[in-house]
Amino acid sequence: MISSLNNLVFHNDLALRFFPALLFSLFLTPFTIRFSNRLNAVDYPGERKIHSKPVTRLGGIAVAVGVFVTLLFFERMDRTLAAFLSGALLVVLTGFLDDLYHIPPVAKFIGEVLGAGVFVLLSGIRIAEFGDLFGAGVIRAGVLAPAVTVFCMVGVMNALNLSDGLDGLAGGISAIACVFLGTFAYINHLWLPLHVLLALLGALLGFLRYNTYPANLFMGDTGSLLLGYALSTACVLMVQYNGIGLQLSPVTVAGVVALPIMDTLMVMWGRLSRGENPFLPDKTHLHHRLLNMGFPHTAVVSILYVSTAVFGAQAWVLRGRPDWVRFLGVLLLGFGIYGSVFLLRKIGYRWQDRQERKKDHQGKGPAYSFIAKVMGKSIRHVGWAIGFGLGVPILILPSIPRSLGALALAAGIFVAVLFPWRSRATRSSVCYGLMYLACLFLLAILQLVPGAPYWIPGYLAALSGVVMCWVLLKMKYQGHREIFRVSSFELLLIGVPMFVPLLLVPALGLGDGLRRMLLTVSLESTAFLLAMKILIRKQPWRNHVIAMAFLAALGLLGVKGLFFGNSGSDSLAAPAEFLSPSFTEVTRRSNPRSSSPSSLVPTFLR
Repeated sequence: MISSLNNLVFHNDLALRFFPALLFSLFLTPFTIRFSNRLNAVDYPGERKIHSKPVTRLGGIAVAVGVFVTLLFFERMDRTLAAFLSGALLVVLTGFLDDLYHIPPVAKFIGEVLGAGVFVLLSGIRIAEFGDLFGAGVIRAGVLAPAVTVFCMVGVMNALNLSDGLDGLAGGISAIACVFLGTFAYINHLWLPLHVLLALLGALLGFLRYNTYPANLFMGDTGSLLLGYALSTACVLMVQYNGIGLQLSPVTVAGVVALPIMDTLMVMWGRLSRGENPFLPDKTHLHHRLLNMGFPHTAVVSILYVSTAVFGAQAWVLRGRPDWVRFLGVLLLGFGIYGSVFLLRKIGYRWQDRQERKKDHQGKGPAYSFIAKVMGKSIRHVGWAIGFGLGVPILILPSIPRSLGALALAAGIFVAVLFPWRSRATRSSVCYGLMYLACLFLLAILQLVPGAPYWIPGYLAALSGVVMCWVLLKMKYQGHREIFRVSSFELLLIGVPMFVPLLLVPALGLGDGLRRMLLTVSLESTAFLLAMKILIRKQPWRNHVIAMAFLAALGLLGVKGLFFGNSGSDSLAAPAEFLSPSFTEVTRRSNPRSSSPSSLVPTFLR
């Protein structure tokens, strides 16, 4: 199993599309803030604005550079890639000019059409048919295919552009779409769209580190137009038959990005019904409606993240159904979401943030007061106990396979570069999400090591159970209900690991044993996350201490694997239930788009 997971990531060079884009975006984003201030590309508060202070709006440059540089250096250049980069350059330039000079809508629209048109013209790729959407036969575009393709791409660009109304909203929605579309691309051996999506996902995660509420900067039209262009281009590429995998239906890939598309269509329909210009901005988007109902900023973004994930999950579940069933499913889900919001507004529903009730120990009896006092003094001891409890398996583990050591180091680097070391209080949500990921990788690696003591899974389950009991007792006697409040970035980092065992593992045929293990690890990590929130409460400096502890643990595993581990095939044996034969066959297929499949992989991972 470990060898196959190694092939999944390194043989197809997937990491070389993700991590460079992540690092470029992460380190360039602070420079774009200073660059935006120098050019006065600042978004000031206004009637339609949600923010109350000036915010720079050229963050999309960092995302664009991350995507461009990654694809130029790690992708084999051909006609299709050249067409993609040429169109993307035009779209980014259009967005940049709009962010800088507020160009007229017509000029912006022309730039979008030119970008999409250049891609269609140079690549020769277009949407030839839309499938059997109504059960009456396949709908074909015929001679209008190039124009229809450009129309659809421009529509997605504008949908993502209009959804960029809250901190982290457009970026998070696009990241979730990248995960689902990337899964479809991988299982169908569609390498170019997969690599584009991986580069975009890496660049987005680096950018969202700064764009999460309260945002330090906005991506602007430079970023939002690029998101729409990249996602729409990937969708167009994925509906083409490649001779190896199955041809994907347009309604399947469109269903993944259906939320912003339907929101744009609903808003325009509402404007037309009121006799207004459908292209003039207003505050009738779905996120505006949720804000008007009293939902806090982070709750609105989280709701839309979950809605996007539900659209993606539905596209996956219905992938083998007829086109008209999938199309009907998209419509029903969309109208269900909008119908729910409409009914809640109709009955006058208002979100009320329930404040934590004050602790009142009077009349509770001496036993209650004693337990509450003990719980109040237990934080320091529990913190040390968790650290010692997680450290025991690390120290007694036998030799670790080099591939697992590399995975531990990669996870540590990912957490280290995204962690807000300079910020102590305002980025707590980013800290929580990253520490959850670090804990999840640590627990997963501990259980994946071949030849590990048989008691480790039960030991970790018991440890997380004890931690969860302590969390519940703290909530009972000390409050702490705020630990269940999850920010949008935190939800994004927690949701992706849940996606892996629920959808990705079955899709890749990795076996039910691995799926159960990853689900268990996700739940165990949730218990530790809640405990960490209590430990950190009102003392943000503990963010850094806990993060460094997790990084030290991952680093120790990495060193043990890379310098003292065994890379032989015998050491990589895994339980049969963890792997199904279909995945082995999938990973044996070489990636024709790799510039040099063997030379790009480090020697110790071959």
